[in-house]
Amino acid sequence: MSFTKISTISVSRAEMKITTLIFITFSLVTAHITKDGFKILPTRKAAHRGLNQFVSSEDARIVGGNEAVPNSLPYQAALRIFYDEWTGLCGGSLITKRYVLTAAHCLDDRQLLLEVVLGAHKYREIELTQQRINTSTFKFHEQFNNDSLDNDLGVVYLPTPAKINQYVQLIALPSRADVSNNLVGREAITSGWGDDNDPATDGKEVLRYINVRIIKNEVCNETFQDLPDSVICTAGTGKKGVCFGDSGGPLVANRKLVGVTSFKGYNDCDAGDPSGFSRVTSFLDWIEANTDAVIA
Repeated sequence: MSFTKISTISVSRAEMKITTLIFITFSLVTAHITKDGFKILPTRKAAHRGLNQFVSSEDARIVGGNEAVPNSLPYQAALRIFYDEWTGLCGGSLITKRYVLTAAHCLDDRQLLLEVVLGAHKYREIELTQQRINTSTFKFHEQFNNDSLDNDLGVVYLPTPAKINQYVQLIALPSRADVSNNLVGREAITSGWGDDNDPATDGKEVLRYINVRIIKNEVCNETFQDLPDSVICTAGTGKKGVCFGDSGGPLVANRKLVGVTSFKGYNDCDAGDPSGFSRVTSFLDWIEANTDAVIA
């Protein structure tokens, strides 16, 4: 297997688009961000808008959810992504002692360093339960398409293996027997850090989760166009869904990792649109070939 090792030289200028009523462009390197910026959570092409844009914001991430009991989701990882003059945030899932599964769009060669935070409730603070592991080695899917978000999957290598305890644990991967199960109608949990559009919780950067229902891709296609079978969607009923800082985080059903957070709709995060995830059962061979995971 081959991995990308992050260069230690300064990154070049890059631009991304954000939405504040309309899309505007700015330079990441010249934007002097003093706190973690929230990693891009792309949108798919919305059938009713015909838009296909990257968006970034310091708005809510998990929307319509609840604060998790500390360390009750011990497989959840935070990925702090260090660039030249700013930092980003993504989620991830610990699948072996050496590997975290995340979204491909969280990873690129301009990064200087990744800090993987395990066992966290407040990822920005130092907690006794935490394990912080720096790495510069990752790989994303060879067929990842940055525009369509097809094959939006990547892995991060931990040079120091995670220590498994009551605060840090592995999440089980689906088996090959699970490939034929589309999970439609099943309840699932997705999680991540940040605001939830509730002024009462502003500045309370704790791990949050929501219970969601997996829906048919045909239903999801009413909002997004041309979804491949390698995508799994959850309903936005009750204004529940993922948002910008949740990229790469877990979707768990039946105590197995079934999805990796990939995209949201063009509308606001609490608009009730479905949320999109990379379907893990579509990538079992790739995961086994690029990690030390053994999949039954």
